[in-house]
Amino acid sequence: MSLVLYLNFSPGGGAFYAALYLALVLGFALLVWYLSGRQKRRIKKILREETPLSAEEFEENWIVPSRRGAVEGYKYHEFPGCYVILIYDLVPEEGDDFDRPSDVYVGQSLNVTERVHHHVTGFGKGDVYADLKAGRHVYVKLLPCDREGLNDFERALIEEYHATESYNATAGGGTDWEAKERNRPLF
Repeated sequence: MSLVLYLNFSPGGGAFYAALYLALVLGFALLVWYLSGRQKRRIKKILREETPLSAEEFEENWIVPSRRGAVEGYKYHEFPGCYVILIYDLVPEEGDDFDRPSDVYVGQSLNVTERVHHHVTGFGKGDVYADLKAGRHVYVKLLPCDREGLNDFERALIEEYHATESYNATAGGGTDWEAKERNRPLF
């Protein structure tokens, strides 16, 4: 007894549609793989270009008197985005050392500078403030982002820094900014 299998690859045959379906599934999988890699490359490029700022330098420039009697500083630069707080046991040298923090915290805000100020003055993540008080070296990266992209950007940063293995309790990206806006008091 022998088994003979005939495959009909003509446009009306079942094997043709099975091969077409397989090609479409593989093509879609390759597209997803390519796009996810592109996002990771984009994030790595953004992080490479953004030089960390020490928490001390950030606070020194929180409010800066100008020559004309007005004031300037980070307090007056309001923008939505994400931030990365990098904590080191030793002072990092320029270059690769900034890529290897001892601890890290990633967050998002509609006013990034104000939120980072809260963290470094004791009104945010307690671990960050405790590290500052303990004499650890704390640096911040301020990363502007459109409000609509905050959740995705935060999730990607948490993944990039493996922040759930440090100070982030979740994978991030769970903020419903529209609900927060609806529930905000008017006065």
